[in-house]
Amino acid sequence: MTTAVADQDLQALDGAMRAAGQKRLTQREIRQAFTGACPALAAAPDARARLQALLVALAGRGVIRLPDPKRWDDSQPPPLPTSVELLRDPAAGPAEPTATWLPALAFAAHERHPARRDTLLQINRWLQSAPVQEPPVPLRERSLHIFGDERWLDAFQSPDGLFDGRLPSALLGVVDPPPPLAHEMQPAALGAPLMVLASLASYHSVAGWNRETRALSAVVYGGGPALLAATEALQQLAARAGASALFYVGDIDPDGLAILDRLRLAVPALQPHPALYRWLLQHGRRAPLPGGPVAPVPQAGWPANLAAAIAALFAAGQRIAQENFGSRELRGWPAGRQAGT
Repeated sequence: MTTAVADQDLQALDGAMRAAGQKRLTQREIRQAFTGACPALAAAPDARARLQALLVALAGRGVIRLPDPKRWDDSQPPPLPTSVELLRDPAAGPAEPTATWLPALAFAAHERHPARRDTLLQINRWLQSAPVQEPPVPLRERSLHIFGDERWLDAFQSPDGLFDGRLPSALLGVVDPPPPLAHEMQPAALGAPLMVLASLASYHSVAGWNRETRALSAVVYGGGPALLAATEALQQLAARAGASALFYVGDIDPDGLAILDRLRLAVPALQPHPALYRWLLQHGRRAPLPGGPVAPVPQAGWPANLAAAIAALFAAGQRIAQENFGSRELRGWPAGRQAGT
């Protein structure tokens, strides 16, 4: 069933939205304009349906642009757009002249997709307004600054960056913040080694042990990609802890070794913990290696005897999980400052 709309309500809502002085309004701002312009409709039981009908009618008249259907809020019926773009007011005079693109946005002159071109136009205007220089901010903050919608630029991201890598993040003053680094520092053990555990279970056990022994300046949880994205944070933590050494313990399998190799490219000081890996190779329960025997050679940083033992383990088609060294084994592990060696 179509909800009827009146011209006076359309004009009132259009005027109220334009009074905000923004080209793009969020759903909250649209609702505020609706309440101020059409109080009787906003108080009606079917207020959401009436607002939707007004917005669809305004879009039909070409005075606003609605977002892609994927960007509508369907948490309640009927769905509402999460934002709208105000197009040129017919009463405002001649249309805006052809844009003068900044050199870094020259590619935008050939952009034919309406949503992409309009987005680039707004970015161009924002850059031309010479915003005050400030430290880089996350993408969603910058999206809010430019569009009044923190998620607007999400749709224009790709693995190569904004607009298929053609718009450098640095141009917008955007930084990609690394994920936080889960860790537990031991202030009473500053200067002692730092240990990184690839397993959450191992992290939990070692962190609890370290509260009693104070053998490590910090215990860090870092599994795979999360730690690879936080290597700078790891180095900063090691500096704050005054760590005398950086040790890593993960599963003894090809994936575990590959992660350590990649980590050491960014953090050369990070080394496999020789005593723990030696214990795992001597006492750990061996499990089948998915895919059968392989023959990877451990990279630099492994003592020769451990490298040979690992190669033999893989050649036999076996792996050892780091969880073999858990809370029970830690009870007999040496305490004090020498535990990390």
